[in-house]
Amino acid sequence: MKAVVAASFLSLTFQSCTKEVDDVNPKLSASTSSTDSYTTLPATCKSVCLVNSQRQYIGSVDAALDNNYLYVTYKITKPNVYLLETNLDVFRDCAQLVRSWKIGLFGIMPDRFAYQACFRATDRRTTYTARIPRSAVDCLNIDLVSIAANAELTNCGVAWGTECDGTSNCVSINSATRFPGLYGGSFFQLNKTECADPIDFTYAWEDLRNEGNDADYNDLVIKSAVTKRTATMDITFTASARGAGYDHAFKFNLPKTGVTSITGAANVQDNGTFYTVTVFPSTKTALPSSGTSGFANTVASELCVTPATRTVTVNINNSFRYNAARPYEPFISVYTSGTASGTPNYDLGIYDLATNTGDTWTDAAGKVFPNGILIPADWKWPLENVQISAVYPTFTSLPNFTPTWANTAPAAGTFSTCN
Repeated sequence: MKAVVAASFLSLTFQSCTKEVDDVNPKLSASTSSTDSYTTLPATCKSVCLVNSQRQYIGSVDAALDNNYLYVTYKITKPNVYLLETNLDVFRDCAQLVRSWKIGLFGIMPDRFAYQACFRATDRRTTYTARIPRSAVDCLNIDLVSIAANAELTNCGVAWGTECDGTSNCVSINSATRFPGLYGGSFFQLNKTECADPIDFTYAWEDLRNEGNDADYNDLVIKSAVTKRTATMDITFTASARGAGYDHAFKFNLPKTGVTSITGAANVQDNGTFYTVTVFPSTKTALPSSGTSGFANTVASELCVTPATRTVTVNINNSFRYNAARPYEPFISVYTSGTASGTPNYDLGIYDLATNTGDTWTDAAGKVFPNGILIPADWKWPLENVQISAVYPTFTSLPNFTPTWANTAPAAGTFSTCN
């Protein structure tokens, strides 16, 4: 679920990957009237307690990560307590903080943290989101990043973001994440791999092998979102359009190495060195027609059909080899009888432009095209019997295929609005 925060962002001096000692940043005003604001954040991937010096729970600290920033959000839930100041830093380990003079003789010194913001008591701020450049996180060269999130409060208290157990009256703090020294203070750790944004793919097919296709590439359109975590790879598939008289089964192949189990699929077949996973056993069943055409979401005069969605979870261990560009090998099994039962007539995969290999078909002019193509997730597929080159003029035949053809705006009135 995406967190929505109405909070102002204070532009601050960002720490460098190359120096060990950071300059102490001035604590500037970050009032609610600031024009540097943003409202939509990525999904929270780590949430911890915000605990004061009396070990009382007063709220939470949430962390979210995208390709550009690490977002750290303070949320106070204790009544009549508000933010006066936030001090924030990211680091590898406590030794790094000692070298950068952020841990001294008596302990941690949050006034030397790299990211700071101040508020007026009259602002009555209970929520604030700090934004740290992704480069400052990645330059630590580790997946498990430590985050020190300190807050000074209007009731003269001090609080830290930390993992804890217990009630609001007295919590137990993870001793492994407490700073050494008399000053006290705690931090928490964020595994970057747990925050990976979904990687979006869309696949589309012309389902006649060798020749005879109408080149609209809407015989089957499948969207996919992949989220890779430490122990799982979740893949959400959406059957979005079907403009074919043939029936299909949508499947993918996955090497067995590092895979401990697969759940959520319609069927999983062990083929020795790889699994074949069936997601939609029948695309006609997944996307029934809303009109007389027999198609779904490809005819302008017919009502849109609700896409079919299924999530497959691949449970993995450390030996799993993850390729973000090709996390699995999708393909369709084609049934020319029009019903997905028994043995399919043939399979059609996605053409690999890197190696120039895959299933192809030839048009009446002798030009060769891929049967299966990969395109961006927001792709607008052509209407029935509208050739893809009429929608996207830079779509070309093999071997001089233009990989960026989908970057151009589609021609008006040529594509389906059911996406």
